[in-house]
Amino acid sequence: MTGLILELQRDSLDRNVRVSDLLRKALVVSRKLNISEIQDWINYELNGYPNDKNIIPDYREMYGTPKIWNQYHGWQPLNFGEPKMAEQLSRRKNYQPIGELDELGPKGDSGEFHMPYPQNIVNWIIERLDVPLQASLVVPHTEIIGILDAVRNKVLEWSLRLEEQGVMGEGMSFTDKEKQSAHAITYQVTNNIGSMQNSQLQQDSPNSTQSLTVSVDLKELAGFLKVLKEKTESLPLDSAEKAELCAEIATIEHQIASPKPKQVIVKESLNTVRSLLEGITGSMIASGLLSQLAAFL
Repeated sequence: MTGLILELQRDSLDRNVRVSDLLRKALVVSRKLNISEIQDWINYELNGYPNDKNIIPDYREMYGTPKIWNQYHGWQPLNFGEPKMAEQLSRRKNYQPIGELDELGPKGDSGEFHMPYPQNIVNWIIERLDVPLQASLVVPHTEIIGILDAVRNKVLEWSLRLEEQGVMGEGMSFTDKEKQSAHAITYQVTNNIGSMQNSQLQQDSPNSTQSLTVSVDLKELAGFLKVLKEKTESLPLDSAEKAELCAEIATIEHQIASPKPKQVIVKESLNTVRSLLEGITGSMIASGLLSQLAAFL
């Protein structure tokens, strides 16, 4: 019988195998090898991601054209006098289950895929148009194919690295040696399968303990967030940018309150905050906040 790892490689190369089915087989492998990082990623892909852009991988960012629905002319491009806002509205991360994308990919060959904007963005657009028109990001079907291919490639890369470690999985099981070898590979599945920072793995060690040390001082970070919230209204940001800044602050606060804060999420949110502040020129408040922020990055 062919080993599970070779089957996983074969299915990764076969475009007739749905990516959702490929991920289910990868889930079997990850469960049998007890690799929780891979399991978390697979479950997000199969069941859909929470509406949190810090968790959704970068390869799920889709690019398209912002459009509004005109009852006389159909979908029309939405033109902005603000280039930065136009660029921001031209990209969105997709959080749908991979099974839905499996269906949309082939069927969209000759059409387009519509991603409605969240209500706060719709309200922002309506305020500037003074007309309650439906708005949506229209993306080509190739963006969906890109997500499917990215997931397929990650499973293939993972299976190849397992084979390099001598992990084959004859039949439907793995030896103890193979399980230990699988844990010699480092993983990062927040945005990709690669090396994972600030992570510890252990297996078959019932009497051992482990801890995760996060380098960011959460108490000091909470103090910085308090100052940042107080200064937000004074920052020369447009309404959409302020909304984004507030969302990132809320994300970090949620992690600080969590018993197991995820450093990757905190870091990504802080990087977004830094990008927003760096986009402000000539502001002493922004410069001061950037100086404080540097201590956490």
